[in-house]
Amino acid sequence: MNSRNSPWRTLSGIVLLASLCPLAWGEGCIGVVPSGGTAFWRQVEIGARQAAVDLGVPIYYRGPTREGDVTAQLQVIELILARGCKALVIAPSGVEVGRRVDELAALGIPTVYIDRDLAGSAALGLVSTDNFAAGLQAGEHMVELLGGGGRVAVLRLRRGLHSTSERERGFIQGAQAGGLQVTIDAYVGDDSQLAMLTLSNRLDQFDGLFTPNSTSSRAALAAMRRLQKAGQRVHVGFDGDEVLLEALRLGDINALFLQQPRLIGYQSVVQARQAATDGLADTPVYTALKARLVTRANMSELYEELQDLPPAP
Repeated sequence: MNSRNSPWRTLSGIVLLASLCPLAWGEGCIGVVPSGGTAFWRQVEIGARQAAVDLGVPIYYRGPTREGDVTAQLQVIELILARGCKALVIAPSGVEVGRRVDELAALGIPTVYIDRDLAGSAALGLVSTDNFAAGLQAGEHMVELLGGGGRVAVLRLRRGLHSTSERERGFIQGAQAGGLQVTIDAYVGDDSQLAMLTLSNRLDQFDGLFTPNSTSSRAALAAMRRLQKAGQRVHVGFDGDEVLLEALRLGDINALFLQQPRLIGYQSVVQARQAATDGLADTPVYTALKARLVTRANMSELYEELQDLPPAP
């Protein structure tokens, strides 16, 4: 196949999708820049595209292949602007993105953040999960599962990432308030080998573990399976995909907190379109969505919705 005519091309860590919404190359489109390509972001894309259809506005959706790639995000922003888009929806992966957003705001191009915020940025609003509240709920659920006492490991994703940092902060507060002790607190990202090394010599030091997103949850799951301890420690994770939901069904994970990514994608495009039409708002608009607790006990109630989640990459 001629690569110039292929619907898929790769440039500097960016997945470029040419099969966009109708009129996506036209003037006045909305650019949507996720942080990566996991199942969560594919659900955000579905919601964004539905909003585009309902509003009759074209969108231009592109994101990094590697989660949190700031350089790739900045390149995507420039590609989007070159296509004539008049508003942006971005999941900012670093302060460099915030600086570019500030420059664009001065030019009258509005930005809505999704999933995570950047303090002091000129973004006109944020559509995300209420991350601290979700983490707090996860900590309280861990207290329940451990019967009000025990030790927990917190396997963090990445420093400086607002969304997961807030979940981690909320979890620790909820766990400690309920009488649990945090004995392991480490950054492992999405590296299952690092997760295994972190836990392997300290298996007697924790009764439960918490992971704040899909990639860290999968890394910890893989590590615990290699250590032959999956299902022998309480594992509360975040997000859902084919791998994590199957682990939940098998009992290798005890609970998952699912976000509402389609609604995040949908509402962010609605806000960006309104900003592009009406101009920049004087006060940022914050939309905080609740995460949903899913366990083996209530999986059957949510079967139709859960089976529609994309497979893990």
